[in-house]
Amino acid sequence: MPSASPLRAFGTPRVSRAFEGRTDTRKRRRLKAETRAMPKTPGVYFFYGYKGRLLYIGKAKCLRERVRSYFADTSLPQPAKIKRLLAEIERFEYREVGSELEALLLERRLIAEEQPLMNRQHKRFEVYPYLLLTDEAFPRLTITRAEPVAGETDHETKSILHEINEASRTHRPLEHVPRAGEVPGVYLGPFTTPRHAFWTLEAVRNLFPLRSCEGAIVPDKDGRGCFYREIGRCCGPCVAQTPQESYAELCADLVNLLKTGEAPQLEALRARMVRLADEWRFEEAGGVKQQLEAIELVANRLRRLTRMRAENNAVIVQPALPEDGGSRIALFFVHGGLLRRHLTLESDGALWPRVRRELREIYGNRTAPADFTAKTELDEMMILDRWLRSNGTSPDVVWMNDLNSRQWVGTAERRLRVIASVFVES
Repeated sequence: MPSASPLRAFGTPRVSRAFEGRTDTRKRRRLKAETRAMPKTPGVYFFYGYKGRLLYIGKAKCLRERVRSYFADTSLPQPAKIKRLLAEIERFEYREVGSELEALLLERRLIAEEQPLMNRQHKRFEVYPYLLLTDEAFPRLTITRAEPVAGETDHETKSILHEINEASRTHRPLEHVPRAGEVPGVYLGPFTTPRHAFWTLEAVRNLFPLRSCEGAIVPDKDGRGCFYREIGRCCGPCVAQTPQESYAELCADLVNLLKTGEAPQLEALRARMVRLADEWRFEEAGGVKQQLEAIELVANRLRRLTRMRAENNAVIVQPALPEDGGSRIALFFVHGGLLRRHLTLESDGALWPRVRRELREIYGNRTAPADFTAKTELDEMMILDRWLRSNGTSPDVVWMNDLNSRQWVGTAERRLRVIASVFVES
């Protein structure tokens, strides 16, 4: 008999050590035999454990080959996560989709909603932190977790994946977070973890000695500053050491550094590193170099978000699941890095007038992108960005960045029709 599973023995979803017992060979062979009935199509698969506990959700370009690989006969060492999964799994299910891109987006949504035991990515559904430069006479630099909840008018992704998975059961809300408008100021971010936000805060405070204290600025009668002013971590507005104009320039340099990666303080830091190296003070120069690399890494990540908002505008044409023997295609309308519409077209082309309306409505609106990005949006933007960077030169992608021509709607529609005809004929 195989060893008892820690999950079954203690009834807890988390264990201190992964399962290291013997694998049930008969169960593995049974599950492997069941994979023969699976289709060789893209999709999402679900592994269930004891009493129907959802263990894992995964995506696959080929469902049969991907799921079959878990139960393959091999003498090679397996990761602890796979050992634990194979020990717990009792059955599996799958859901077919039309394309790999659809599987990627559906997997993210389902992991966030169903909270499987062994999925980590997209599972912890807290908000991403921001650096906040408050709207005051002397702004305070701090960390906040407040971000806006996307509304009906500015974010339509909530209903998109419901259209993809229309037949599935009702989904629960993904997150409940306060609106960022409740805390006025300039939001810099988001950062993917609180650790990165605190790391960035400490790095920029060494360059920009902004105040971190709360409340109004009341000058001390005796001219004494706080502890941070005494150690050089604050420029001392509480003792009238820095005028408001100079403080505002310091805040502008900070915003410019995180958005563009350049600021006078950064150039001074580079010059200091070179001077220390010339003086053979290599340990100190190495510390300055690490600080430079940390700031540049953060600035690059934030610039990537800006690039995704500005450049990721495209209509992606992918195959859809056939229905009643007829071929269908799926259109993914990506604007500002986010999926705005998902349409499935039949081979008769009855929905092409709607495609024209959607093109004009989505890409004709040249409003500035939002200053905030919710966690659900950023997760999706990262998935789409990776996909577009790998497949952006494919003929199945119609980029919508050049809209200077008056006939841009008709041109885009004609290109989409040509691509769709190729899919239908094949």
